Amino acid sequence: MIPPAIPANEISRLRDLFETELLDTPSEKEFDDIVKLASQICGMPISLITLIDNNRQWFKAKHGLDADETPREISFCGHAILDDQVFEVKDTLTDARFFDNPLVTDDLKVRYYAGFPLITSSGNRLGTLCVVDTIPRELTEQQKFALEILSQNVIKIVELRIKNKQLNHMAETQKKMSSILAHDVRSPLIALRSIIEYKRSGMINEVESESLMDTALDQLNSTVEMVDDVVAWGESELKHLAINSQLVSIKEIIDNIFGNEAIKARLKNNVLINHVNGTQVYTDKQALTFIVRNLISNANKFTENGSISISASRKNGQVYISIKDTGCGMDADYASKLFTQHAVSKLGTRKEKGNGLGLILINEYIHKLEGTITVETEAGKGSCFTIRLNDH
Repeated sequence: MIPPAIPANEISRLRDLFETELLDTPSEKEFDDIVKLASQICGMPISLITLIDNNRQWFKAKHGLDADETPREISFCGHAILDDQVFEVKDTLTDARFFDNPLVTDDLKVRYYAGFPLITSSGNRLGTLCVVDTIPRELTEQQKFALEILSQNVIKIVELRIKNKQLNHMAETQKKMSSILAHDVRSPLIALRSIIEYKRSGMINEVESESLMDTALDQLNSTVEMVDDVVAWGESELKHLAINSQLVSIKEIIDNIFGNEAIKARLKNNVLINHVNGTQVYTDKQALTFIVRNLISNANKFTENGSISISASRKNGQVYISIKDTGCGMDADYASKLFTQHAVSKLGTRKEKGNGLGLILINEYIHKLEGTITVETEAGKGSCFTIRLNDH
């Protein structure tokens, strides 16, 4: 027996295969009908849609066979995916590659095989549409053509599904981007409006208003940067870009965020405290900034006449970042739903509105960074969110 060779484009081929999300899924009529038709056209008792994984061939659809998979090393389809044409073995007993193959010598007794590769639009061969018999055979040119057309239809179904998933993902990402921008761009504008209202009402003097306006300008500038971050995040989501890790200063991130949150904190009489010193972490700076900025913004939303403090520590090759506030806190039931679609956004201490999307996106980013986030909270006694990141 001669095992099939590994294609030169194996990594790319497997990437395309896994993107289909077909492996180990239940049978489906669309594919079952194709193998039945292949058996009828070719006059074969067995027909299969096979997918070649790392070390097995798995049957997405099957007619005339009970097995779900076989090892890749004894598969006929492993040979068939090495070319773009029909692969035909007219008599296995006279073929040096297969005469002593277990599929030939054991119960199945394969004597004939013909398979046409399932070729993606990028040229990767995921598996085959094949027909099998227990006697020597030979397909006519018309039957080979039919097998090719049916295999192309398998790929059309698969790639159409992938395209639909991508379109749905794009629509969801665009929706999230719109929500983030509507939420985060509103905050500095509200702060600016508050300064103007306070000045008109005489609650602050000219010197105080000029100082606050300078801070507001800084915040507006940072908001422009935030918009750029959100757009970049959206592009990474749409393009499935990898996390860009680098050595990041946590203190620098916190200082920048505190500068942007200064007006909102002052208006609510909250003190911002950065306990972080020289702690650094190897991670994606944009992702971490997004996470921490949203957690601090939320802390300020639910805190008044209190404090928001940040600390960081390293232990056993992991970095822990804690955001603690003295705000209104949460009950256990609400806290358990924070990072899910079931969370309902609550009004802040001054009736500030939110859409609940920030925490869901935080959870997505934490997952991409292969970290975790936990919360300790009690109604009326504040909350403490702790982020754990691998430091590598």
